[in-house]
Amino acid sequence: MASRREPDAWPGLCNAHWDCEFLVATGCKMPFIGPHLPPLPRAAGVLRKPTSTEIFNLSNSSLRVMTFNLLTSTKKRRTHPWRLRKRSVARIFHRFSPDVVGTQEANFSQLLELAELLPDYEFIGEGNLSGTDLSTTAQNWYCAIFFRRETVRPAEEEGETYWLSPTPQIPASQFSLGTRPRVATWHHFEHLKSGRNFVFGTTHLEALNGWHRVKSAILLRRYIQRKVQQLGPQTPLFLTGDFNARADSRTIRLLHEPSGNQPTLYDAWREAGPGDPQAGATFAGLGMRDRVSQLLLGPRRIDYVFYRPRLTLLQVQKVGFRQLALRDCARPSDHYPVLADFALSA
Repeated sequence: MASRREPDAWPGLCNAHWDCEFLVATGCKMPFIGPHLPPLPRAAGVLRKPTSTEIFNLSNSSLRVMTFNLLTSTKKRRTHPWRLRKRSVARIFHRFSPDVVGTQEANFSQLLELAELLPDYEFIGEGNLSGTDLSTTAQNWYCAIFFRRETVRPAEEEGETYWLSPTPQIPASQFSLGTRPRVATWHHFEHLKSGRNFVFGTTHLEALNGWHRVKSAILLRRYIQRKVQQLGPQTPLFLTGDFNARADSRTIRLLHEPSGNQPTLYDAWREAGPGDPQAGATFAGLGMRDRVSQLLLGPRRIDYVFYRPRLTLLQVQKVGFRQLALRDCARPSDHYPVLADFALSA
């Protein structure tokens, strides 16, 4: 059973106080430690401490997955410019050493600049406006997958990209009344420690039209069913992203609730057990407008790590930003990333 970890110091690193809601230490700087960190600092709603066996798995055969909406550089340009935010994003990669990361909303220039700060990582992905006259502009939002070469490598199978629309193979296609085309990027990887292959996907659903999100969830579920039939039910599959939908919405229920003979997906945060809903909220917001939105709509968990089959989930965390950025203008994004550790065996 997985855990969400409660406040405590991180043994062996420093005598720091950990905030319950945010996962960054105050009063000390945490060094980057090799390809895998010890178990993450503990957040509210702990179920139990990992056993010594789990800690061994975490450093030897675990897979650390992250989802992160990077916020496109064309937004918040004056108050939170990308030239400042990108270094804070890179610090999160360095501090937590995720093996594979599903990112959303960054344009290609952002991805290249971030990759320069992350020499241990490569990325693959596709933009929602690829194949159009806008494909080379900053308006082309990517769903890109970063992977750490030391622990993960792309498998021989080619990746897949499709648009969440009635015509998924047509670039930049979309359902009617959507704010912009939406895309899903998938790729096959090999986990080097365990030798296991897995499928990893990332997506970014419609922001305003709920009907659009429901249709997209149905497409995603059909794709997952096809991959399970193709690869077998024991091949790990992960779906990450900004789904712009609360956990109790029809969109999210369509993804994780059992439905006929379709393979079941598991929501990592939900599987970790009951916890404070506010502590799980992933929309952080930047600036006054977002703060007003938070007051009106309340805390929202809209970023997810889904997986299947029922793997050993060691722990899941929302990564907070306190003490991470030196200035408010350098806060990494308007979304908090979510990390999940899974034990993979050969």
